[in-house]
Amino acid sequence: MIKLFWYSYFAIYLFLQSTSILKVKYLKLFKPEEVDNYVDKKIKNIARHILYKSKTIVEVYGLENIPSDPVVFVGNHEAIFDAFAILPYITKSGFIAKKEIQKLPLVNWWLRQIHSVFIDRTNVKDGIRAINQGVENIRKGYSMVIFPEGTRSLKSQMGEFKKGSLKLALKSKAPIVPFTVDGTYRVLEVGNKVRGNTIKIMFHPPININEISKEEEKNLSDIVYNIIKSGLDDFNKRQC
Repeated sequence: MIKLFWYSYFAIYLFLQSTSILKVKYLKLFKPEEVDNYVDKKIKNIARHILYKSKTIVEVYGLENIPSDPVVFVGNHEAIFDAFAILPYITKSGFIAKKEIQKLPLVNWWLRQIHSVFIDRTNVKDGIRAINQGVENIRKGYSMVIFPEGTRSLKSQMGEFKKGSLKLALKSKAPIVPFTVDGTYRVLEVGNKVRGNTIKIMFHPPININEISKEEEKNLSDIVYNIIKSGLDDFNKRQC
């Protein structure tokens, strides 16, 4: 019941942001140059509000590793709460998100405003379209966030990366910033303690695609996977 309450609270909270939706539409018509900054600030505030209301403590490491230019953020996917955890710390960044999220009207709308791309992972042609759209977003100055596992692990362990999940980075030539999240699954999806959990985030040093060798490019998925996993290993050691 308590988890249903929190999902309901979030839905109601988003609904109450209707004035912000009207503000975005106004800016698009009369001050388009202000849209991105307003949306970025608003989406950060939404994430911070949810973190605050759920009394979630966030420990962040490696913020100095995030370049000012657009990048491809690549991270492990423990839970729905991953997005709330990282949004306050990244700027003008959209997500590569599964198509099912489009069924959530308000969530869908806000994700589109930050230039997220929805993908049908069962459709090869749609996958190509999503990659091309992501590349175009990066060229326009927006970073993209990818969860290569494709589904939530609901634990402090990683699943395999989906085949071809790093094609966006290779095609765009944007730097990859691997990141590790841990503890997000405890907030809403595992156990009964919704409030008072601690989340850890680690942003690792960027990988410059233009500087890697052909061999490293061939093994890029494994390289990024191992970097992200090293963050989980480090978090586990700190708990011991």
